[in-house]
Amino acid sequence: MKDGLIFANARAKAKEENLLHEDRLLRMMECKTLKDAVRILVEANYGGGKVIDDENDFEKLLFEEHRLVTQFVKEASPKDIGFECFFLRNDYHNLKALLKAEYGGIEDISPMIVPDGLYTLGQLKDMVESGKADIPVLQEGLNTIKKRFEVGAGNPRLIDTIIDRAMFEDIVKRLEKCDDIVKKYFKALIDTTNILSFLRAYRISGKMSFFAADFIEGGDIDIKVFQDSYQDPMNRLPLALRGTPYHEIMARLDIEDLSAFETAQDNYLLKMFSDSKSDMFSVAPIIGYYLAKLNELKVIRVVLVCIKNNVEKSEMKKRVRKLYA
Repeated sequence: MKDGLIFANARAKAKEENLLHEDRLLRMMECKTLKDAVRILVEANYGGGKVIDDENDFEKLLFEEHRLVTQFVKEASPKDIGFECFFLRNDYHNLKALLKAEYGGIEDISPMIVPDGLYTLGQLKDMVESGKADIPVLQEGLNTIKKRFEVGAGNPRLIDTIIDRAMFEDIVKRLEKCDDIVKKYFKALIDTTNILSFLRAYRISGKMSFFAADFIEGGDIDIKVFQDSYQDPMNRLPLALRGTPYHEIMARLDIEDLSAFETAQDNYLLKMFSDSKSDMFSVAPIIGYYLAKLNELKVIRVVLVCIKNNVEKSEMKKRVRKLYA
């Protein structure tokens, strides 16, 4: 597998040259109209040259770019290096959309759909319609969702909570065969997701039980840390996390506006791979390139949505993540 990994990394390094660079991002952010900003993407051959007639359809460009990078890493990377854990995030995201259509009567979920992961959208539709999944933890989740809706206790948040927990449980089981950096990434993703859920629950004055329903197992931060911090999270949680990798992220904490924390979270997770992107004998270059492209798509979406909605430049910059390139 080593030779295959080196070749895959070499291909990914070559593609890094086409990642969005700071100067082009700044040009986009300074655009006064959405049309001008989208034109910069078109000039960069975004979406493989996909043509859109209306700049408001920019999501079609972003979807195609996402599909192309997913297609590339599926074709280029060796098996069993951990990519299945990343692809599953697409599948579970699409499952949530399909379940909300099934139980919420949403007719058009196309804006919510992302490119296929390990499963096609058709396969996921079959799971939802039949109520049968080949992943035990997902099967349990589908059963729970069905029962809750049957007794009138279902809602979109329930779907998000149950499917997210199933996703992380599924991923954690698969991590046993993965490279250490992939294990580290997902443990950090679980921990920072729990921190964010905790802060959101506190901000809306939710009880500890409200957060506990969202708590995800598999990280390094025990739920007791959150229980002990709940009465005064702004002071107790940063203190409890002192000496952990998350102390620096907590320094960006603003309970009134969690966007700065979300940005710091994304930057921290991406840095795990960008710090090792020159190690051609590890999985970091190829996985790092994939995550860099996903981060790039997120940054572009934030910028375009802000321009479209006339958001102040200062507010836009607060929400923009660091680039990998």
